[in-house]
Amino acid sequence: MPPLLAAVLLGITFLYWQAGVRSAHEKRERNFEVAADQIASNIKDRMAVYEMVLRGVKGYFEGSDQINREEFQTYVSALRLPETRPGLRGVALVPLVSPSALATHLADMHQRGMRNYAVWPPSEGNVAAPVMHIEPLNALNRKLLGFDALTVPALRAAMESARASGELRISEPVVLPADAPDAHNGVVMYLPLYSPEAETSTVPGRTAGLVGWVSAAFQMRQVVQGLASEFDADIDIHIADASLEGPRRDLYGTAGAPAARDGAAADELTTERQMELGGRKWLVRMTPMSAFDLRFKDDGHHAVAAIGAVLSGLLAWFAWVLATQRERAAALARAATASLQIARDELESTLNAVPDLLLELDRDGRIHQYRFSRSTGQSPAAQTWVGRLLQDVVSPDAAAGCAAALEAADRNGYSVGHQYTLDAEDGSTRWFELSIARKENTALPSAAHFVALARDITERKIAEAQARQLAYFDVLTSLPNRRMLMDRLDHALALARQSGQVGALLYVDLDNFKQINDALGHSLGDALLVRVAARLSGLLRPGDLLARMGGDEFVVLGQNLGADAESAGRLALMEAERIRAALESPYAIGSREYASTGSIGITLFPKHGEAAEDLLREADTAMYGAKGLGRNRVRFFELAMQAEVQQRMALEQDLGRALAEGQLSLAVQSQVNSAGALVGGELLMRWMHPERGNITPAVFIPIAESSGHIVRMGTWVIEQACEALARMQPLGLSLSLSVNVSQLQFRQDDFVRSMQEVLERTGASARLLVFEVTESLLIENLDETIARMTELVAMGIRFSIDDFGTGYSSLAYLKRLPLYELKIDKSFVQDTPEDASDTAIVQSIISVASHLNLHVVAEGVETAAQADFLVASHCPGMQGYLFGRPVPMQEWLAALAADQG
Repeated sequence: MPPLLAAVLLGITFLYWQAGVRSAHEKRERNFEVAADQIASNIKDRMAVYEMVLRGVKGYFEGSDQINREEFQTYVSALRLPETRPGLRGVALVPLVSPSALATHLADMHQRGMRNYAVWPPSEGNVAAPVMHIEPLNALNRKLLGFDALTVPALRAAMESARASGELRISEPVVLPADAPDAHNGVVMYLPLYSPEAETSTVPGRTAGLVGWVSAAFQMRQVVQGLASEFDADIDIHIADASLEGPRRDLYGTAGAPAARDGAAADELTTERQMELGGRKWLVRMTPMSAFDLRFKDDGHHAVAAIGAVLSGLLAWFAWVLATQRERAAALARAATASLQIARDELESTLNAVPDLLLELDRDGRIHQYRFSRSTGQSPAAQTWVGRLLQDVVSPDAAAGCAAALEAADRNGYSVGHQYTLDAEDGSTRWFELSIARKENTALPSAAHFVALARDITERKIAEAQARQLAYFDVLTSLPNRRMLMDRLDHALALARQSGQVGALLYVDLDNFKQINDALGHSLGDALLVRVAARLSGLLRPGDLLARMGGDEFVVLGQNLGADAESAGRLALMEAERIRAALESPYAIGSREYASTGSIGITLFPKHGEAAEDLLREADTAMYGAKGLGRNRVRFFELAMQAEVQQRMALEQDLGRALAEGQLSLAVQSQVNSAGALVGGELLMRWMHPERGNITPAVFIPIAESSGHIVRMGTWVIEQACEALARMQPLGLSLSLSVNVSQLQFRQDDFVRSMQEVLERTGASARLLVFEVTESLLIENLDETIARMTELVAMGIRFSIDDFGTGYSSLAYLKRLPLYELKIDKSFVQDTPEDASDTAIVQSIISVASHLNLHVVAEGVETAAQADFLVASHCPGMQGYLFGRPVPMQEWLAALAADQG
């Protein structure tokens, strides 16, 4: 009997030892699987955050007419990528540039101040996708400006896949050209951008409507390092791209990981997780290192086995002595106690690995157990929860939702996805997502308990809120942007059609804001825009919307103004006048005050067949009509305005071709002295349109000035004048020629140099060339204007003030300017000598000019009575129909040659 007892006890000891070894292995495997799931989940969540960043940038792009580098930098800086998104190298805007648009793209970038910008590597005749903007703009990212991503096959494949699918795509592992040769592999995310009118429901529509991509580049080594605090540091991680057949491409591998195993056992534990990300398959392989194994190294069962063997012998001897059953029962009890302890340890370890908040509730929602393995200052203390109702712990707004989630779990066995907020101990508010499951096999079904898991989703909610703010609101003023305005306008238009109520769209543009911005700097300009936004916001009616379109343009959307167009129009006009009057008041910025008025265009809706874009265009057209009336005005949209705008656009395009196709010509109107002798002439431009016929200067000159064509046209006129002067010199004629010079042409950087080149090339006498400028040239930058005029006068060119008396006439600038002549506007001459006021004005101008030693030419002389009055008033020069209508320049020169012959 004792030998049999010894054998039984030794067998029990061996089984206990074997169970201990097996339990340690199983505990190690369970903890390893939990940690592996957490690592894979964190990597996938981080990729989702990067995708959300790109979608926010895409929304910002779609909500803006044009993005410059400063706005892009402000937007991306608000995301605080280096602090909140470790591993993300940068966010870039990549336009799709066709070969025909490449030169325009380069010119635009150079004009924005990026003088060294170039598209590289060169790809002759192919579509390019250069990096146009990238933030943060550090030294490494600056190297990527202009880089054509389509020249790298791996990047091109991802970009084309994103274009075709309309979804986020990730490239295969690649080393970017700007990286060092020994740089680690990285990947690039691409999200396609489409034009607003693109048909994105089909692949051909997406292909045709593509305008570019937003991209984000990162290296997995830096991403994993940024997540290190959330990983188990004792697990070796290896990430590879397994999207294609053949060898896998490594993305990340822990440095020195194999050596860290220090001779791992033959049954080395390894697990893999496969993730679908951006159209690619990533394989994450995880292997525990030696430090991880040491956590579960428990030699206690060896000692227990040894002691058990000794005790077995002793028990056998003792049984040999006592031959009782009592000690066998005690040994079995100890073995059962040890098994329970192991099970308890395993459960404790599993619960410690769960990163979320765990609760045990009853049907009423009372908390019986509370556990949070990662307690921080932002997590509530256990003693503040246990014994209380869940509905009392959460905010009142969330209490009903939590109670409903508990009822659903009681009814269905589980409920998931309810979100609520909690006030943490440090005063912050945290977002949680609640999942509840009913505990099965409860001894008393009437006293059922539930296990609730609450996951902290605060960072995800913050990221979602930031993405929405950046997609639908203006960064500078926090007002709704164009994207939100169009959404609200579509909705308002539909409601107006249903209700019969009339609404209005008010387009507000600040007058002369560009001058303030250029003269005082963008910082002050931005501050002024913020003050304007605040002032306009205070004028809104309940339900109205104020949006910033970009630059100095704002739009007010007013609804339910009246049941008919007349009453709605009156109310809209009253609102517009309130806005206009409010904008007239100066703005206190710093220690100074600044003034800026506003021009406002109004259109009413609904109108038959018109969409939101049509209404916005109408209000914009009306606003420009208000500016045309002299600024600081309010004007309603009229159908004639649209026709006028379309005609103006057509004339602007035709005018660009007119000079090259020889449609422009010059006429000369003679100028005479007081004795009636010819002393010179004024060159006047004429346009004979092939379809519209003769177009008057009053129509095409303003279009030329606003479009910039006036610079090229003005240079041509001056060249023609110099050639005419050169032709008159051999005839012994010393007649002067006057040429009108626009303010835009005068302020060109190379104007003085180009005039000197023309004079040298033609051999014309500069003293016979007279530049006529208007008083508007003298309003801004007077010192710079005087300096440039002085340079031209030193060359021999003379200056005349055209239409004197109609603008900003001032004796102060007449004394300072190097002038030769004043031209009295015909509006003063035409009613002399009958009108006493005009007679006095003309005589005063002649008197002032005489005292300042300035020559005078009176324009618009059409009658002998006017000429006699001017001669009697000692006016030295005259010009008008009385002395000759304008004639083609070649005829005028031919007549002079004939007279000399």
